[in-house]
Amino acid sequence: MTSTYILIIATLILGGLIALLGDRLGTKVGKARLRLFKLRPRQTATIITIIAGTLISASTLGILLLLSESLRDGLFELDDIKKELRQVKRDLYQVHDEKKQVASQLTTVQEQQSEAEKQLEVTQQDFQESTQRLQDISEQAKGLRQELNTLLGERAKQLQQLTSLKEQSQQLQAQLQEREQKITAQDSEISSKENSIQQLRQEQQVLQSQIGNRDRLIAELDTAIADKDSELQARRNRLNDLESQLKFLQREVAVLEQYYQTYQELRERRIAIFKGEVLASATIRIVDAKAAIPAIDRLLVQANRKAIKSTLIDDDQFDSTRVVRITTAQVQQLAEQIQDGKDYVVRILSAGNYVQGEQEVRIFADITANREVFQAGESIATVSIDSLQ
Repeated sequence: MTSTYILIIATLILGGLIALLGDRLGTKVGKARLRLFKLRPRQTATIITIIAGTLISASTLGILLLLSESLRDGLFELDDIKKELRQVKRDLYQVHDEKKQVASQLTTVQEQQSEAEKQLEVTQQDFQESTQRLQDISEQAKGLRQELNTLLGERAKQLQQLTSLKEQSQQLQAQLQEREQKITAQDSEISSKENSIQQLRQEQQVLQSQIGNRDRLIAELDTAIADKDSELQARRNRLNDLESQLKFLQREVAVLEQYYQTYQELRERRIAIFKGEVLASATIRIVDAKAAIPAIDRLLVQANRKAIKSTLIDDDQFDSTRVVRITTAQVQQLAEQIQDGKDYVVRILSAGNYVQGEQEVRIFADITANREVFQAGESIATVSIDSLQ
């Protein structure tokens, strides 16, 4: 503030001195009746006074500009400062908007994390329920196997009884045939042997009733065996269904165990390969169909090297260890897609998240026609960076 006051006082004193000097000069010029540019003395005095006033203003402004840096900046750079101020305000508003977006994204991520924890709890409950169901079905399967063995034993006994009854029926049929033959042979002696014929007829009726009883018993045994066979078939079908359910639940439990183990490993170890990460890529043009498979193999070797390096396996095993896994059908389909002679960009991507030390990395191939997307020197994105704190 002291320097400002001194500057103002010095400016006033200098202006007064210049005004006094101009007045004296004008007075002397008026008394001497001098002429400039063939003007009248009064006009000459007026010009001298104007020049003096101009010098006062010029000297005042020059002193202020010479001694005050802020005045020079405000006078000559005021427009630029205003433009920068407006740009800073716009950037500040943009930063506030980005801050709000980041806050909303953070809230979304927290909600997703909460949902993931809830899903983990539900998965653990499903795992426990599936384990219990597996135990129950295993016990049911054991009981059904025991019942099946019992039914098989009963069926074998009934088959033995049926065989015995059939043999007895055959014997009775043979005896009946023998009796009928005797009756036929003795038809000529009917008149003399009526009593014997009547007795033979009675024996024949008894034998026929015995055969009928045996036939009914055989029919009942056949019906019982058929019922047992149908029941046995139903038990077998139920056993097959239970075994199918058992296998399905075993696979489900294995998947849940794998999921739980993977989740535990993801929480305990650092992720080495992220889902969708590019393990290898190349631009390929296949003219000869036989060259498609070797080209894909080279890409798979590159992907295998990167997977081994990312999962921190010994580097000496690059050529001997196969970490990446892809099905033969996928490789064949990829080979059929790229063997038309066109340029394709082929990328080998990770099918999931894998932690350090993983011995197997599932992959899949992404194929895209090679075409120009951006030209050289083309601006892809711009952003304004605020360096102010």
